[in-house]
Amino acid sequence: MITATKEITSEKLIQATNLLNQYGLDTWLLLTREGSDPAMPLVVGVRSVHKAAIFIRSNGEHIALTSVSDRGSYEATNLFKKVQVYEASMEEAFLNLFDEIQPQNLALNISESDHLCDGLTQGLYEWLEDVLGVERLAKIEVSSEVILKKLRSIKTPSELENIKQAINHTTDIYDEAFVQIKCGMTEKEIGQLFVEGMKKRGVANGHGDSNEPPLVCIVRKGLAHRKPGNHRTEPGDIVIIDFSLKYNNYCSDIARTFYILKDGETQAPEDIQIAFDTAIAAITASIHALQPGKAGYEVDAVGRSVIEEAGYPTIRHSVGHQIGRATHDGGTILGPKRVPPRPEVEGIIEVSEVYAIEPTVIQDNALPCVLVEENVLVTEGQPIILSKRQTELILISSEG
Repeated sequence: MITATKEITSEKLIQATNLLNQYGLDTWLLLTREGSDPAMPLVVGVRSVHKAAIFIRSNGEHIALTSVSDRGSYEATNLFKKVQVYEASMEEAFLNLFDEIQPQNLALNISESDHLCDGLTQGLYEWLEDVLGVERLAKIEVSSEVILKKLRSIKTPSELENIKQAINHTTDIYDEAFVQIKCGMTEKEIGQLFVEGMKKRGVANGHGDSNEPPLVCIVRKGLAHRKPGNHRTEPGDIVIIDFSLKYNNYCSDIARTFYILKDGETQAPEDIQIAFDTAIAAITASIHALQPGKAGYEVDAVGRSVIEEAGYPTIRHSVGHQIGRATHDGGTILGPKRVPPRPEVEGIIEVSEVYAIEPTVIQDNALPCVLVEENVLVTEGQPIILSKRQTELILISSEG
């Protein structure tokens, strides 16, 4: 089964080859079955039904060892110097191929902290030990994490184009929804506007089932990662929408906040407006700090300080995360330092990474909460905001 375009997989394999050479590794092995490894759609664009071994080589001569029934999918990619087939069992064919290649080091998808880099299952690792022998494997195995993180994070031109399209669809659906949202609608009814917008465009939710609505939260009913409920909006409500959309397997992640005016109001109360302005100031500061060469925790500290210095509780999550093939795409995270250390927040920001920036005002007891989230591309110069920024609090009339 093909799961990615040839253009993207060709770009990613070139990138992977360059990374292997950069880190002095000659072979990267992907072992997979029934789509078990999340790296496969990114690197190869094939979902194996049966067990398969993909050898990514630093010399560019990549090899796939696959079942008879999966062979056609691998050959159709035109990515491999050789697509070798095994019959009933893969062990003998694998060992013969391995002896032919004679890897000096073998990168495996194993990670203690990043689930997207931890695609080698325990069962397949034990299979590899049985076939090669524990001692032989131990002498040459290394983690592919440093390669795979960069491969996921640094987007190619084709990937960026898909992300931009996902973002454009997302902001268009927001624009359509805000014309239709009225006081008295339930969270579910608001969420359904986004479902209809996705269906009309033939796109899917990026953070759940394909036709699942986004997060819609009336703040007085509790701000949490939950599905929209039957809670009905009322005058004076703050409502937060957090919406991820997937287009051609690439995701956006954009959040918006609106306020429903009470009778006689022409603007939000001062405490709500101040909370909103603080969140926007924190986003702006975080975007300005999003420069290549900085560590993730350094950008987090910038956005977090704006929220804290305004007198609000510290942010309960990270200031930002990467987007790509997943809404939370692994790699460097714009989060705080903690004990024990988190490698992801120590990661270094690089050109062509795309981040969702979301420093948030979160308070308990129905006090004003604001979540606005923008998608931003890292460049050699100033960051580029890919989403249509929300800089003013959206106001909804309480009248029908």
